[in-house]
Order: sequence, then structure tokens, then C-alpha cells
Amino acid sequence: MWNKPYTLKEGTAIVIGLLVTGGLLQATMGPLEWGIFIWPANIIILILFILALVAVFMRRRHSYLCRFMTTMQAAIPAIAAAAILTLLMGVTRQAAEGKSPFDPVGLTKMLNFWPFILVYLWMTAIVGEVTLNQIAHFSWRRLPTLTSHAGLFIVLTCGTLGSADMLRVKMYCETGQPEWRGLDAFGSVHHLPVAIQLEKFTIDEYPPKLMLIDKKGLPLPQGKPENLLVEKNMTTGQLLDCRIEILKRIDNAIPVTLNQMVGKVPEGMMANIRMDSLGQAQNKKGYMATDARGSACALLVKVTTGARAGDGKSPSGKGQPRTATGWITSGSYLFPYQALQLPDGRKLAMPDREPRRFASVVDIYTQSGQNIQTEIEVNKPFNIEGWKIYQLSYNEQMGKWSNLSVFELVTDPWLPVVYIGIFLLLFGAVGMFLTASRKKEVEA
Repeated sequence: MWNKPYTLKEGTAIVIGLLVTGGLLQATMGPLEWGIFIWPANIIILILFILALVAVFMRRRHSYLCRFMTTMQAAIPAIAAAAILTLLMGVTRQAAEGKSPFDPVGLTKMLNFWPFILVYLWMTAIVGEVTLNQIAHFSWRRLPTLTSHAGLFIVLTCGTLGSADMLRVKMYCETGQPEWRGLDAFGSVHHLPVAIQLEKFTIDEYPPKLMLIDKKGLPLPQGKPENLLVEKNMTTGQLLDCRIEILKRIDNAIPVTLNQMVGKVPEGMMANIRMDSLGQAQNKKGYMATDARGSACALLVKVTTGARAGDGKSPSGKGQPRTATGWITSGSYLFPYQALQLPDGRKLAMPDREPRRFASVVDIYTQSGQNIQTEIEVNKPFNIEGWKIYQLSYNEQMGKWSNLSVFELVTDPWLPVVYIGIFLLLFGAVGMFLTASRKKEVEA
């Protein structure tokens, strides 16, 4: 080894040396914290890195190692090691930002793992040297290759160093109260140039579901529970051995007992009223329709237990179908859920309804004087002055009556530069494809 010309053995030895060096750094210094490269440190590091690459390129005539960096024998082991580490990162659960790795080595926080960083630094240096070499020996015929390498270099450097300037915070907004503070992953408070005031929270829910539960509250059958979706105009349905008749449906309902209790309470105390399990058990008068906050879907059902459809046998072995009639509801923040007790000890219950879509109508204010009213929906972020605002969550305990929306605000000043690199990569790929097709036509 180390006899000129260098081969894949020398290229592999360099990569192994970087992995060992990275392992020693990981053991002695711990994972690298990218927060130290926040602006202007990242632009200074980038300029110094580019100047170092230029200096190495100018030493090519006097140093064989500098010339070796632009060869396939150096690039292939670096790309292979980077690909293996990236694959390892993809198949292992990575720790979130601000959290410690799950394993003692640090593989579960790969972006802060020194061997990973050094390998990618070496590969980026190779890409940079190849790019400088192609610029020094420029020809229009090689333009697609040049743009591909330049684009890859921009993505690797700016995407990495720019990550320190990316800010991702959560903002908790209550109805009618403007909020401009956000919490990052470390729990630090950031005063943002964007303020949000929640005007209205809306949610669309899937139809209610019914399921059978045992005495311990576990869904049946155990291991593979089944449920019955109650569509709007549904009157009867079959769930396991139970025939279910919907006698009455109230989409927005509260217990009659709770309504009578609220009517006797001073208005200022109504927000603190909540029916407990004992009060729900004593709810003999059923439910009534209302437009008040805290209502939930309630069903009056008749359940006939007995023979399964088609086999004529009773699962309880008694052979005689039995019936039970009563109200069921998933409950809300005002009152607990209510299930129907069946003669065989099981219960028919309605789990919490699942959200199909939720969104927030908000007023957005910026330091530049903008005032925009818009609706922010899940997976449909709103962009304003370099910020992306995502609908993240809400007060799940209050459900559709939530007066709280949780937004995630993200800004990444380096993202446009990364997009330029991606565009150059695509331009180069298309150019190389067209050039290769033209060569084949000429040869034919």
C-alpha cells in the first residue's frame, strides 16, 4: 500500500482512518452540537472550507494526495461508507433534537455522530476538488457534470452548516389572545417577529364507532378487535354476535341531569362544571340536544345478544337471545363516557371519535406591519416572511370544543440556497442524460 498510483486500498484506508478518528472524538468529546455554527460562524466556516479546497487544488502539482482526491479510487470508498452510515441512520430510531442518543455509541443520533460527520466531510471535500478541477478545465461538453458536482457541493455544505440557523418552535395559542412566543426543543422561549391570534378552531370527525369491551375494559375480540361504524342514516348493524338497533341519535347532546344542574349554577361557575362518573351513572333521563359547548354524540340503542348471523348458535351457550336498551356516548370534557351493560357481562361502548380534519382560523401579525386572516390546516402550512406555520395539535381533552391550537413555526434562511443546489443537480442529471442519448445516436 501507499505506492503510487494509489488504488481502492488506499482510498479505503483513508475512510477507515476517518472512522477510527471519529470514534475517538465521539468517546472523548461526545457528539458534535451543530448549534455552535449559528450565524455568522457557519458562513465563516464555509468560506474557510472553500479557501482550504482552493489551496489543496493549487497544491496538486506538488502533492500526489491532492491529485488523488479527484480520482474514483478516493471517491468510491467515501461514497460507500457514507451510504452505509446513511442506511444505518434510516433503519434505526433516531433521537429527537435536544435529546440524548438511545445507545451508548451514538448511532441513534447520527447527525451528531463524529464518524458520520468526518466521512461526509471527506466526501464533500472530494466533490469540491472535482468541481474545482472541472472549472479549471471548463468545456461546454462537460457542463452537465460540472453543474451536478456544484449542486451536490452546495447541498452538502449549505444544508449542513445552515441547519444551525434553522429554528423550529411550538406556539400555543388560545382563542382571542395574540401570541408571539414559541418554545424550541430545549424548552427555551423565543420572541418571534410573527404573532398569531386564534379566532376559531374547527374539526371534522369520522362517524362514531361502537365496540364491545370486556369487564376489564379491553376491546373484543382480544388481539383483533372489531368495531361498527355508525353512519348518519344507519338504523341497524351487526357487531360480532350482537344485533344493534339505533333508536335515537343526537349528534350534539348533553345529559339531561347535567343540563338541570347547570341551570342552578351561577353563570360565572359554569365553566368549572363537569359531571363525574357518579353523576353519569345517575343519569336516568337520557340526553338532550343542545348547541352548548361540551356536547357530544349520544345514541339510544337496543342490543340483542344471541346467535351469530348465519350459524344459529349462541356464543354464551344458552341459546336464548337477550336484549338491553340504553344510552351510549363517548363523552366530552363536561361529562364522562357512558357504556351499555349487556346481560352477559360485556359492554357496548363508543370510543372517542377520530378527527378527519382540523384547522384554525387565525389572524397573523408581523413586525413589518402585515395583518392577514387565514385558515391553517393540517399538512397545509401557511408561508409568511420566511416562516412556515403548521397546524400541529389542539386540546385533545376538549376535542371539537378546543379553545387552544398548537402551531409549529419553522424558518430556514439557508433553504433557498439548498434549493439552488438541488436545481443544479437536476439540471446536470437531465443534461447528462441528453448528452448520453446524443452520443448513442451519433455512434449508431
